[in-house]
Amino acid sequence: MKSLIVPAFALVIAVATAMPAAAQTESRFAIGADFLVGASDHASTEDRARPVISAEPLWRFGDLEPGWGPHFGLNWYEVAIERPVGGTAIRLGEVHIRPIMGGYGYTWLRGRNAISTGVLAGYAFSSMSLDDGLAAAYQARTGVGVQDADASNTFVIRPEIDFWHDINNRFGLNVNVGYMVARPDVSITTTTGIDKRTARADQFQFRIGLVYSIF
Repeated sequence: MKSLIVPAFALVIAVATAMPAAAQTESRFAIGADFLVGASDHASTEDRARPVISAEPLWRFGDLEPGWGPHFGLNWYEVAIERPVGGTAIRLGEVHIRPIMGGYGYTWLRGRNAISTGVLAGYAFSSMSLDDGLAAAYQARTGVGVQDADASNTFVIRPEIDFWHDINNRFGLNVNVGYMVARPDVSITTTTGIDKRTARADQFQFRIGLVYSIF
């Protein structure tokens, strides 16, 4: 993961020195997709979360204005949850974390480029999907059958640095680096009861994406 971070910041610095040109930030609405690479391998006394590489929708509303102002974000992601079962850690499945966040930050504009720093916080709606082989693995280690799984909703917070570069008046490049803090409770329902533990689903996130201006 560290090998990706240095080139990413080098890219931001290099592009930020570009000469002014027609700005895609003048568009009112742009939509596209981004690619998320996360790092969240945390060992704890509870559950362990591992990153899942994913692609998500990306959009931008309105003009980017310099100075202090409100920031908004979704930053949806997934983590793979492992839990010690019968003395061995096994993968339970994936927790899907869908936060709605708002916050405050500062934006610098230079020609085609916009760099923002801020802190977002909000509430995440969570769900969980079990791995296909979990029931058999759980039964083999404990003699207990698995019936269902769930993840609780949770509050989240995310400091971030966000960079936009206007390739032209239609396409915009986005690079975002942040750290998401999320602690949902993961519950596994078995034939003998419910095994509920807090998952440290924090994740260092690197996103890169592209949007196209609709109007």
